[in-house]
This record gives sequence, C-alpha cells and structure tokens, in this order.
Amino acid sequence: MNPPSAPSRTSAIKVALAVIPALLIVSICIALYLGVNADQKESRPTEGDVTVPEMEGYLKKLNGMIGERSVETEDGQKALRQVAAMTMGNLGPENLGYQILKVQIDSAKGLLWPIIWINAGDRESKEPIVIAIPQAGSGTAAAFAYGFAEYLTSHETEKGVRLVFYPPLAGEDLRDWIWERCGGENEKMAGFLEITGNGPRAEVSSLSFPEDKREFAEKISQEKGWADNLSPGVSAYPELKIELAEQGRLSREGHAQNLIRLMPLVKDLIQGLAE
Repeated sequence: MNPPSAPSRTSAIKVALAVIPALLIVSICIALYLGVNADQKESRPTEGDVTVPEMEGYLKKLNGMIGERSVETEDGQKALRQVAAMTMGNLGPENLGYQILKVQIDSAKGLLWPIIWINAGDRESKEPIVIAIPQAGSGTAAAFAYGFAEYLTSHETEKGVRLVFYPPLAGEDLRDWIWERCGGENEKMAGFLEITGNGPRAEVSSLSFPEDKREFAEKISQEKGWADNLSPGVSAYPELKIELAEQGRLSREGHAQNLIRLMPLVKDLIQGLAE
C-alpha cells in the first residue's frame, strides 16, 4: 500500500491565504480594543475656559435648532438622540477630553434611552457631588452644563463632581433614581444638585432649597454675593435646585454672559455641599 502523499504546495498556499486574513482581523480587533481602553483610561480633560461664543453656540443649537425632546413622538425621540450625541461629542475625548460613561437600562416606546455622565474635579473620588441635568425640557440646563464642564477643567474643585444627563424617564425620587444608575460600588453621594431651565425671571436664576438646608444656603448667599445672580428661597422640594433664567428679552450674547457669570457661584455651592 502506497503511503499517503504529502499536501501539495498549492494546497499549503491556499490554507495560508485563508488563515492570514483571519489572523490579521483578530490582531486588528485586539489592537483596537486595547487602544480604546487605553485612551479612556489615560484621557484627561483639556484645560480651558468656556467663551461667550461657545455658550451662544450651545444655546442656539439646544434651544433653537434641536426640537422638543420627548419619548412620545418620533420627532421628540430624534431630538433626544441629537442631545445625547451632542453631549457625548462636546464633553468626550475629541473635544473637552472627559471620559464618557453611560448606561442604557430604561426603556420607553420599545427603545432604550441612555443616562450619560462625566466625572470632574477629583475624578477618583468615591464621594462625588452629583449634578443632575435633564436631557428634555429647556436646553439651557444642558448648555450651562457643557460650559460648566469646561470651566471645571481650569477651576477644579477639591471634591469629585459627577455631571449626569438623564432622559425624561426618571422616577419620583430623582436623587435615588439617578444614583441607582450612576453610583459605583463602594461609592457614596456627598451631595445632590438639580439644575433645570425655565427660571422665573430673565435676568436672575433661582435657587430653591428645603428648610433643613436654609442655614447653608443663606450662609453661601451672604458670603459669596449670590443675590445679584441667583435668588434664593425656601421650597417644598427635598433637594437643592437651580432654575436657570431663560433668554427672555436678553440677546443670546447677554444670556450666555449671565450663565457664565453663574459658574463660579455654582462651584462655591457644590464645594459647600461637600464640607
């Protein structure tokens, strides 16, 4: 009986041509995975200060170009996706350089909607101050948050700050609902602040606080001179809340200036919450 013949040279070449592309694809996938994770781990926010033109651009897009955000209609859903993409694009590695974190566990109309956040200040903190920003409603809150995130790159807080952009699906207790989704293992929330739009006056935003935070809020107001920019008052709402003034009769430039002027005061407030 004749021994089996050795594989022909042509067969070996065919095998090599089939295997090599597969190995290349695997190698590329591994390299891309390692590269992405390295970038996320090593990425640091780029230092800078938000400018009036930047803030004007945010306000124009969020309050003028992107439509009403809602999960109820196709147009509203499209607008929500645009805001989510704008949030990740403005704050992420290609622009400000923050690591973008998100979860998608909440659904409506058969679709999942993300909650998005970044860590600023002491980004390794296990006791962050959470600032909650709605993705729906007025776009002024999101515009302010984009600018405030940039402001914090060059005016860092000693404490961790977690800016959280949430979809219009929150439960009745916003604080707990958000923390269930963005709180990490062995972490503790050091304080909570909600920022929305639709403040009562065009020139002055409002700060509302529960009775048990009256002493803290009034102390900040007296020491930091908040009265010209932020009107404080007791509320039945259980958390600190800032309602940002809308444009009203102001020019978009004037509105942008007012929001930027408010940023150092918000920084003082969140640092006070952590003490």
